[in-house]
Amino acid sequence: MSTELATETSGDTSGPLAELAERFRAVCKSAVHPLEVASALEFDGVSDRAARAEYDVPDVFELAELLYAQVPRDPAPPAEEPDLWRARPVSHGLLYAVPAVCFPAAGTLLVGPHVLRVLVIALLSGWGLSQGLAAVGYQRLGTSGPGPARRVLRAGLICCLVVVAIVMAVTLHMVQARLPVVLFGAGEAVYMLGACVLLVIGAERWIPAALAPGVTGATVFLVLGKPAALEHQTFVALAATPVLACVIAACCTRGSGPRVAPLLNRGEMTGAVPAIALGVIAAGLLSFPGVAGVTGHGGGNVGSLVASVPLALSMGVAEWSLLWYRRGTRRLLTLTDDPRWFHGRANARLLGALMQYVFGAVVLVGSALGVALASRAVHLDRTLLLSVTGYLLLGAAMFLVMLLTTMRIRLVPLAFAAATLAAELVLRPHGLPVQVTLPAVLLVVVLAYALRRLGAAVLHA
Repeated sequence: MSTELATETSGDTSGPLAELAERFRAVCKSAVHPLEVASALEFDGVSDRAARAEYDVPDVFELAELLYAQVPRDPAPPAEEPDLWRARPVSHGLLYAVPAVCFPAAGTLLVGPHVLRVLVIALLSGWGLSQGLAAVGYQRLGTSGPGPARRVLRAGLICCLVVVAIVMAVTLHMVQARLPVVLFGAGEAVYMLGACVLLVIGAERWIPAALAPGVTGATVFLVLGKPAALEHQTFVALAATPVLACVIAACCTRGSGPRVAPLLNRGEMTGAVPAIALGVIAAGLLSFPGVAGVTGHGGGNVGSLVASVPLALSMGVAEWSLLWYRRGTRRLLTLTDDPRWFHGRANARLLGALMQYVFGAVVLVGSALGVALASRAVHLDRTLLLSVTGYLLLGAAMFLVMLLTTMRIRLVPLAFAAATLAAELVLRPHGLPVQVTLPAVLLVVVLAYALRRLGAAVLHA
């Protein structure tokens, strides 16, 4: 059918189909398969309904075959890909992990009731808002370029800071915690927002400058044995880091040009909502074992203390594994037009990416556990091993969730993660067994879903 339509319309130089072919000429010239054209059409908002109504073809794939047949192939030579393993993932992993140095020092300063509750509220709000802001920033960057992206990130940063201030003010009133505790929690969320903006616009080289006062002050305080005389100065140093992160982010997003489009369109708001929800749920899943304790009734979780920092560092490994997977699947598209062959090879690539992440996370967590055991900070027992295993399973599951969201598949992994968090809350009294079993179930379910969905070639074009 598509061949007959292509023959009928090949000589037509006017009309909707010719206009569409001219509009997507650059995509069609470089495409190696009609699926690439179909992906571009869907990304631009051309649905099956529009294909039937405006171009008299059954669906987007038939329309893509028409365009692919009409426009002669003239692919541009591929640009050499930079070595992002050195430039981004390693540095990003360090940026995720280095702020953790501040928490042992802050633990001495944050005394009084409800400390953990305040910090969890700050983590949930900061992580959720930063994920939503990142989603909007990346979408604007892809559709409009750096200038409009900086403008929307600058405005979004201001709005998110106002939301954080309101949340922490309400927390101060409702929880009756000490003011320094609430201020530290607010700083935790503010740093996430400032660092998020810098990461989105590719200005992460400035994050170490923001981290310098807090990390330096915390390190000196810890090395000197936490002297009471330095508590005030250490708190000021810790407070300087989030302030600097936001000031630098504001400076890096200024001069973004005149406003030529709405500050936030409906599509960007729609994309931000799942990202915010996923950020909140991810923060809840990661903080739940520490809050619930191994008994489910509080009392701490040594495994969460051992695994939290290396898991943060493993985000660098996750980013590299994700990059390796995306490059590999794009390369597979150039080797075949057989959907079954692609599906099998893409799934093998997915399993390879997961294994790479798990290996990196195990090495990092194992190293941290070895240091903790050598220094006699912890004692090796069944409880510790189960707790660390639960965190590793959760990290692997969240890696797959992150991979799915980068492929614009958000709602289903969000539902899986939300169901897991809800189940953990309901089954909280059962303690550690729940904290290990439910992340394992989440990993199996998300992996099965990813193997089914990510084998479709159109998602990778």
